[in-house]
This record gives sequence, structure tokens and C-alpha cells, in this order.
Amino acid sequence: MNLYEQYLTAKSLKSIEDRIEIMNEIIRQHPKLMDYIETKIDSCYGTHIVYLVYMKVNGVDMLKIGYTKNSVDGRFAEHRYAGRDSLEIVEKLREDTLQAKGAIEFEKKLKERFKDFKVTTELTLPGKGEFYDIIFLDEMTRIYDEEYPNYINVIGLKSPN
Repeated sequence: MNLYEQYLTAKSLKSIEDRIEIMNEIIRQHPKLMDYIETKIDSCYGTHIVYLVYMKVNGVDMLKIGYTKNSVDGRFAEHRYAGRDSLEIVEKLREDTLQAKGAIEFEKKLKERFKDFKVTTELTLPGKGEFYDIIFLDEMTRIYDEEYPNYINVIGLKSPN
């Protein structure tokens, strides 16, 4: 059986060891795959930045939370989303690095605690539902600082983006 046939068969195997062995052989024959695998692992297990930023959206002051595996500046430099040009980072208020699971759980907790502070925008970019009224700046930074230590040691898998 050739390697491709082994791969097709491996998808139905119950033994993780057998599946790993076949995957390892595929990687040995196609080492470029390692770059793709590392990128996926980084998304699911690597570090992510959780942020709270003060922004202007169409000239209106707002706060935004989120997480990214890249940088905050890089996250908002993406021009592929409609409405991107109406965003301006005024100040990065908080920017903390956590392991992937800790980052996603921390962001989830912040969304839960900030739910009454939301504003609606016409933006279509990812994270469009994570904008908050600037009048809650002090309360949001206090909550962020209060919750952050609870996620420093949270380690685990998050689903890939």
C-alpha cells in the first residue's frame, strides 16, 4: 500500500499511535508540511495577545477588546474587510500575552462582564461585536485588570481560527 493509501486508511484507524506513525512518514516525505502544521498548532496552542484598545470608528470614540496571535497593530492593519479604513487606534490600553486557551477564556469572560457596555457599528470585520462605549473606560480597565490574573496559568487547546 502506498503512502497516500495508508493516509486514507489512517483516517479511520482508532489507534493514535498508528495515525501518528503515518502522519510522521508523510511529513518526512513532504517536510514543507511541517510549516503548515506548526502554524495550526500555534493557532490552537501557542501564545495570543488579549487587548483592550481605545479606537475611533468613523470618528466616534469606542473601546474594543479581542485577541490575536499576531500583533494588535497587525490585526488592525488588515485592509481586506469593509469598513477597515474607518478604524483608528488611539491608544492600546492593555495588551497581554497568554497561552491560546487562556486568551480565549479571558476574552470570553470580558465579553460576559462587558455585555451591558456594547455599542452597535456598521462594520463587517471580524470582532465587529466587540466594541464598547467609551464612557465605560475606567470600569472596563478595572475589570480587565481584576480578571487577567485568573488566566495567566490557563493552558489548553482552543479550536483553530
